Amino acid sequence: SEMEPSYTYPDAYLAIAPEERDTRAMVGSDECRLNGGREADSRYFLRVLLPIPVRGETEACAWGVWAEVSEAAFARTRELWSDPDQDDEPPFHATLANSLNCYHATLGLPGAVTLSGPEVIPTFVLAHELDHPLAREQRDGVHPERVVEWLFAHLH
Repeated sequence: SEMEPSYTYPDAYLAIAPEERDTRAMVGSDECRLNGGREADSRYFLRVLLPIPVRGETEACAWGVWAEVSEAAFARTRELWSDPDQDDEPPFHATLANSLNCYHATLGLPGAVTLSGPEVIPTFVLAHELDHPLAREQRDGVHPERVVEWLFAHLH
């Protein structure tokens, strides 16, 4: 939704000088590949939703973020992109690729990406053992007032 916090690019993409982006990055609305000069230095990102349950609501608030994935996971996701049975694919390891407003040190937090279907943005769930405020809020949910705080901080 337009009322949920969202990031247009992974932080690593924004860290590339604008004049170098055309040669060092391939970026679309759902995926991003950064070339580090050698194939082994390439980095891969997927656009995902990081859902946070909202207490008293049936729908979660979903942050639109980017997750960094392995080359193999990136390739597999592309292979399954239009497959109606992609939800049979097991979740795969990823790390959060954005520094989120309202939190400290979110870049690189570990978790897993789950594919749900061709018309559905993949979801990202933080590792259960994380003791980080974002991970706790994803596990336990938040009050609606917390969502308003996120929106205010993100939009201003």
